[in-house]
Amino acid sequence: MIKVLGVFSKFIVGNLAVILSITLLPVFLVTDDVALFDQIMNYLFSNNNR
Repeated sequence: MIKVLGVFSKFIVGNLAVILSITLLPVFLVTDDVALFDQIMNYLFSNNNR
């Protein structure tokens, strides 16, 4: 059950990251250093078994 909850939370955060990246698209044209986006990507693609 905990594994399913972890997968579901990463699914929700992944969808929110897509929306955030579309929203921040003008910022990415100027710079590629967006700390909030980097933290979300680190959470999504970490190899922790949560």
